[in-house]
Amino acid sequence: MDYKIEKKEAFAVVGSMREFNSDTSYSEVPKFWCEHFEKGNGKYVCGMFGISFDCDGKVFNYMIADSAEGKGEMPNDFITKEIPAKTWAIFPIKGAIPNALQEANSKIWDEWLPNNGEYEMEENISVEMYSDGDTNSPDYYSEIWIAVKEVKK
Repeated sequence: MDYKIEKKEAFAVVGSMREFNSDTSYSEVPKFWCEHFEKGNGKYVCGMFGISFDCDGKVFNYMIADSAEGKGEMPNDFITKEIPAKTWAIFPIKGAIPNALQEANSKIWDEWLPNNGEYEMEENISVEMYSDGDTNSPDYYSEIWIAVKEVKK
């Protein structure tokens, strides 16, 4: 898989969060995105990021978020979270959402993480980064970031 390793400073995000089961997340997370926009929340948070926290293998929290920098007042049910400074394995993805993203995500967890030999997950956090553009386009660009550390040899 194509990837790069990059250190990023801490940054704050704001948005809405919900808990998901890993077994049903590929169908339920896209519904969460639809609900977010149907409720009019897109005028506050356009969804630059989709962030997964606290995964225990079965359950995780998922946040639809934007950078908190420069944001004004937000709806009461929105939260702000700090994404810590980390080293990230960043995987570029080209293709329509959600299929391209879900296919890449499965390969990262099923193939890359267990087999790369150089890096392991540092913390149970991953970030989906969305670019501007048509998310249905076969040329749409997004990324998945996985917090990693070097494997001790």
